[in-house]
Amino acid sequence: MIPQEDRDESPGAKSKTSQIGATRTPLHLVFQACVGVIIGIGITSLLSEVPGAQLALGGVFVVLAAWIVEQGFRLPAPTTKNGSRIRLILRLIALVGFTIAVSPLLTLIES
Repeated sequence: MIPQEDRDESPGAKSKTSQIGATRTPLHLVFQACVGVIIGIGITSLLSEVPGAQLALGGVFVVLAAWIVEQGFRLPAPTTKNGSRIRLILRLIALVGFTIAVSPLLTLIES
């Protein structure tokens, strides 16, 4: 269904096209979240010898690095193809870092 503000009722009016990256369906976000969590769990399992506090601190640093890149550098507009890809990668990196930071806490809950 087209939102009311995007409709043009005049005869022969062209429909508005959505720009790349302007809107995302929830399915894309769910897929992105699943991929980020799976990668984070995989990295955590590979680094199982590392103490939990160091692993959590490393995850926090990864999240901070992704945030600094997103906020500190001039990136292309989110509606462009390159801008949407860069932001997708930064969100995935931040989600992987968050998963790495939270994983030692999950082992405390299980104990």
